[in-house]
Amino acid sequence: MKITKVETLEADLSGQDGIQVWRPILVRVYTDEGITGMGEAGLAYGAGSEAVAPMIRVLAERFLLGNDPHDTETIWEQMLRRSFWALGGGPVVFGAMSALDAALWDIKGKAAGLPVHRLLGAKTPEQPLRCYASQMHFGWGPVHAMHDVPELYLETAQMAREQGYDCVKVCPVYVAPGGQRSINHGIFTPAERKLARARMEAIREGIGADADIILELNGITSAPGALQLANLFEDLDILFIEEATHYNSPEAHIKVSQRSPIPMATGERLYTRWGYLPYLQAGAIDMIQPDIGLVGGISEGIKIAHLAHAYDVGVQAHICASPLATAIALQFEAAIPNFVIHEHHTYNLKACNRNLFEEDLQPVNGKFSIPTAPGFGMTLNKDAEARMQKASVSLK
Repeated sequence: MKITKVETLEADLSGQDGIQVWRPILVRVYTDEGITGMGEAGLAYGAGSEAVAPMIRVLAERFLLGNDPHDTETIWEQMLRRSFWALGGGPVVFGAMSALDAALWDIKGKAAGLPVHRLLGAKTPEQPLRCYASQMHFGWGPVHAMHDVPELYLETAQMAREQGYDCVKVCPVYVAPGGQRSINHGIFTPAERKLARARMEAIREGIGADADIILELNGITSAPGALQLANLFEDLDILFIEEATHYNSPEAHIKVSQRSPIPMATGERLYTRWGYLPYLQAGAIDMIQPDIGLVGGISEGIKIAHLAHAYDVGVQAHICASPLATAIALQFEAAIPNFVIHEHHTYNLKACNRNLFEEDLQPVNGKFSIPTAPGFGMTLNKDAEARMQKASVSLK
């Protein structure tokens, strides 16, 4: 089998369903045997999605065209070693590598007639995977919101609980009073702490005493600010704190982990096994959160999970992209020995995102059954595809 063409598909859905920036970047890899595979770069939000599709095409032209898609390890290592920039890391190059690698695994699964988790040597889980409702501060409905008053946090948590979730994730400091995005990156004033506490108490009341809460900080807090919040919420039985600091200073995260009374999680903006190693070696992380659309794809994600397993650390894949990213993450999570919980992002409830694929992947009673169709089992919606910006490189 030979790779003959690689096509990027960009879906600019910004402004739809209340989401300010939403640009899923997909890739489709073609072969001479008629089998195609799809992957996705984890850059649908923030700034940077415009850069990744050209990078995908460059890497594809240099390292994929003409090769056998089954050679995932060889192709991955060539992209790492011969692209020059991958040896320094970053979301654009590793996002591109991740998308391409995932597409190759999709092809391998389809060629073998097996879901990807079976190719990775795992039995299909007999029980559905536990998952949590993610980003309560953005609401839990069809339109994106910026929740301000504690009453809205209470209602949102109750809604998730009624749908069967026994765990939610929320950032109580993301939204400033009045509903705008917070810009506090230092320590929190008494008034800010009071509001954050009221929001968290509302979440606890809404989700109930017999459910879990993940404290999301999005990397927007300083080390002192994160410690303020850890101490402020210690009595609310928090499962773990996510992204307490930004990633440019591992030392800041390590400092917080050493003093926090709440376990620590991070990893959605780390790349490859080498990015996770310092945190694991320092004993500064209790849950890793690799985004399979950023860490290097399925090939590298599996290595990262097993590295964490050696340190007795659990895994929760970060997922904030199209339904394809959910499908990819589910196959990854079904294949690893240290899976803990699956993230179901509020953006997965939005029609603009759900309509990208024929398959609408949604949990039932807060749990996800693992798809067993070959590859990732996803079918791009033709109407959605017609609205996407496409470009390709082909074997001459």
